[in-house]
Amino acid sequence: MIDPTDPKVLCRLYLNAVLPCLADLTHEDPAARAIGADVDASIVLCVLGGPAVTLHWRHGEIAWAAGFGPKPSVILAFLSDRHLNAFFDGKKWAAPLPLWGGWRVGLLKRFSALAARLEQVMDGAPEVIENADGRRLHARLTLITVGLGLQALAQGDQAVRRILGTLPPGLASFSIAGESKARVWFDHGSPGQQAGWGDPPRRPDVIVQFADIGVAYDVMREQIDTLAAVGAGRIRVDGLVPLADGLNFAMERLRVYLKR
Repeated sequence: MIDPTDPKVLCRLYLNAVLPCLADLTHEDPAARAIGADVDASIVLCVLGGPAVTLHWRHGEIAWAAGFGPKPSVILAFLSDRHLNAFFDGKKWAAPLPLWGGWRVGLLKRFSALAARLEQVMDGAPEVIENADGRRLHARLTLITVGLGLQALAQGDQAVRRILGTLPPGLASFSIAGESKARVWFDHGSPGQQAGWGDPPRRPDVIVQFADIGVAYDVMREQIDTLAAVGAGRIRVDGLVPLADGLNFAMERLRVYLKR
């Protein structure tokens, strides 16, 4: 039986699919942006001997980048994939090791507050989804996580790798009509199984587009019959349909990992 929470895959999901959502959150959410309105700093999160990402925090907004950025203000290190996963799972004993910048208590407190806001929105807390703005944020961040998460799953999850082995290669694009910067893509068959947020590198082989934010929200929350929605034109699927269908099954694995 395949471990549904392979620690290496889960770690990369947190670093490369969840943390990038901070960029959209701080751009779209005034409450999140206000937390770091006067911040000018960079925070590195890394696994010792493993992957690292840098969060550039400037004037309230976050820019995510893979690897170690230059002259970080804070370096938060984890001893292993499991250590990082436990931290993101809210285990109090799993605090990271401040290799650098541990004296920046105010910055760390603000980052903790921002992380709490991200968790609140992504989990769809009642106080978030009770209004239209909160539902919009939840749908956008879920789409980003699902799209970017395909790369980590394609690289390391055996169930997803088996599914992808049956699919034709191609570039898939997922977006929400009427929403700026709400587009993710996955290039099945490319070196490293590339994924990204924003405009795809070439013309997609298949396009999946939700008619509006309400449809996207219902899909992300599994509150809609997707086949019926496709038939009614509320979800548009154009191009290499077998690839889109197969990726839908692959995306279901993300719920197993992140328990959402």
